[in-house]
Amino acid sequence: MFKWFLPTAVAMLVGMLVLLGALVPVEGLELAGFFLIQWGMVLGAFALLLGYFNLLNVHSQRLFRRRKNWLGSLLLILSALGSSVLVMWQGPGGQEAQLLLNHVLIPGESALLAITAVTLIVTGMRVFRTRRNLNSVVFVVVVGAVLLSTVPYLDILSNVKTMLTDLAAGGMRGVLMGVAIGTTMTGLRIILGIDRPHSDE
Repeated sequence: MFKWFLPTAVAMLVGMLVLLGALVPVEGLELAGFFLIQWGMVLGAFALLLGYFNLLNVHSQRLFRRRKNWLGSLLLILSALGSSVLVMWQGPGGQEAQLLLNHVLIPGESALLAITAVTLIVTGMRVFRTRRNLNSVVFVVVVGAVLLSTVPYLDILSNVKTMLTDLAAGGMRGVLMGVAIGTTMTGLRIILGIDRPHSDE
C-alpha cells in the first residue's frame, strides 16, 4: 500500500496547491504554485536531457553493432552533437546557429510539407480505390482545391482557399477545446487520486 500511497499523496498535494494558487488570490498559495511550477520546469528540462542522452545511447548501440540503417544513426548522432556544441558555444542567437536554422531546419520543414502534399494526393487516389462514397469525394475535392489554390496563377481559387481556411480554423478550435477538456479531466482525476500513473498500479 505504501508503494502507491506516498507518490499519490505527493501528486495530489502538488496538484491541489498549483490549482489553488491559480484560482485563489492568496499570496502564499500563489507563491507555492509558482515555486512548484518552476520546479516542474526544471524537472522537465532534466527529462529533456535524459531523452537526448537516451537517443544518443540507442543510436550509438545501433551504430556499433552495425544494425539496419546504421548510416542514419551515424548522421543523427553527428547532427545532434554538432548542433548542441554549436548552440552551447555561441548561443541560439549566434551567426552559425542562425545559418543552421535558415539553411538546414527551415528547408527540412519545407521538404516535409511538400511530402505532406504528395501524401495527400496519393491518399486521395487510394481512397477512391477502396471507398467510393460521399466522404471520399469531399476529401478529394477539398484537398484538390487547397493544393490548386497554392498555385500563383490561379487567383480565382483564393476565395475558396479563404473559406476552407476558415472552416479548418473552426474545426481546430473544436479540437483544441476537446484537448483542453480532456487535459482538465485527466488532471482532476490525478488530483482526486482516481488515476495513479506515477505508481506501479
